[in-house]
Amino acid sequence: MPYTPHRLPDDCRNMNEIRSEIDNIDYAIIQLLSIRFGYVKAASKFKKNTADVQASERFKSMLEKRQHWAEEQGLNGEVIKTLYSDLVKYFITEELKEFERK
Repeated sequence: MPYTPHRLPDDCRNMNEIRSEIDNIDYAIIQLLSIRFGYVKAASKFKKNTADVQASERFKSMLEKRQHWAEEQGLNGEVIKTLYSDLVKYFITEELKEFERK
């Protein structure tokens, strides 16, 4: 689900256009995070115990991959790694709740 900007950064004529694009991008990111969260909750039905939910080795390798992807895109990998760490810890907490309900 790629994002298609209305205007590219260099084509923006004023701060309102820049802010509008940033808002549109942030909204798309949040929509994608919501979709991702749906998959996280669905994953709980395939897990046998809380260790499977926490999946510490998967968590570590996922963070490393996101860091690498960020660096490929010219972003600070450590910042993105921290962002994903916080996000996924939240998702794991929510997935544990889902797991306990089943």
